[in-house]
Amino acid sequence: MKKYLKHFITITKHKYYVMKYCFKCGIYKRGLLHDLSKYGKTEFCSSARYFQGNSSPIDAEKREKGYSLAWQHHKGHNPHHWEYWIDNVGTRKNDAIKIPYEYVIEMICDWLGAGIVYSKNKVNNNVPYSEPLNYYNKCKKERIFHKETQKLIEYFLNIISEKGINEFCKQSKDLSIPIINEYRK
Repeated sequence: MKKYLKHFITITKHKYYVMKYCFKCGIYKRGLLHDLSKYGKTEFCSSARYFQGNSSPIDAEKREKGYSLAWQHHKGHNPHHWEYWIDNVGTRKNDAIKIPYEYVIEMICDWLGAGIVYSKNKVNNNVPYSEPLNYYNKCKKERIFHKETQKLIEYFLNIISEKGINEFCKQSKDLSIPIINEYRK
């Protein structure tokens, strides 16, 4: 029972940070709806069973079983995950679809929230924060993004790395910035 409570606290903390950053970016609905599926039976029970506190329980389940039903459910119900935007059924290709702008912003907020909760680091939103960019660079070869989506993600992760989270939130709302304006067309 202790694992279930700790898991509940962890996902709620994560949801809090993601909601906070989504609100600062002006995507209120995405902040409110973020990761609600984690509280449902399919995801919650499995993830609580594999809870560790310092990394995703989904990774632990995959190590043990070779797959995660919680992850299959989660990525299929949450468009802020890049895997949601891969459509290869019947094609044997992994072509990425350009992710709608609000989901790109939510995805970055998700990465920020996960990094803060799992690392247990205090983050000052006004100073450069390079952890998300470092993590992205470490695993980007394993991810499949539409080239325009990848360019936008890298733009924002560089902003966070150079100027901090608050600058990312501010710029995400500024539709006059050329890369954002172009992406939203």
